Amino acid sequence: MRILICCNAGMSSSIIMKKMREAAEKRNMELTCEAVPNAGISDEIGKWDVCLVGPQLVYAVNNIKSILNIPVASIEPRVYALADGDKALDFAMGLLKKS
Repeated sequence: MRILICCNAGMSSSIIMKKMREAAEKRNMELTCEAVPNAGISDEIGKWDVCLVGPQLVYAVNNIKSILNIPVASIEPRVYALADGDKALDFAMGLLKKS
């Protein structure tokens, strides 16, 4: 699975990205996950299965979805704040299954 995480500067999203990688490793799941700032989103077209957006960018979900043309959704604020990699990974997998 290939998951892109997007936030304003790519800093806070790198924390949850690391936790998601750890969660995937515990599950013996193959995961490619990267955190990028919103400004560089157009460079990511065609590279990802799903995109998770930091809660501070919830307003940009539709725009990011139109650029990437993949499932895009905002991570629940509590999951993001606690850097809960397991819940974020489950959310991304569910988002992909719905598409």
